[in-house]
Amino acid sequence: MAPPGSRGCGNAGAQAFLDGAGPSAIGAILGAAIPLAGALHEWWQFVLLGAAAVALLLARRGVVATLVAAGAIGAIVGLAGGTLP
Repeated sequence: MAPPGSRGCGNAGAQAFLDGAGPSAIGAILGAAIPLAGALHEWWQFVLLGAAAVALLLARRGVVATLVAAGAIGAIVGLAGGTLP
């Protein structure tokens, strides 16, 4: 028996689905990220986006923790009187 997560799937239909799921997910993420990044207007939003990218890609932090931290920082900036779009 193949270990979980291995590519040892014997069902050709399931394997074809898994082969297409990764590229489809990447396309959906990029399709949403590009217009959202275009909606950034304030300098601190770009800094926060860069910090989140570093946390996710280089520091290998979790997605949920990174989103919560970025949301909290954005709320703090807004409550502190920072410029908002």
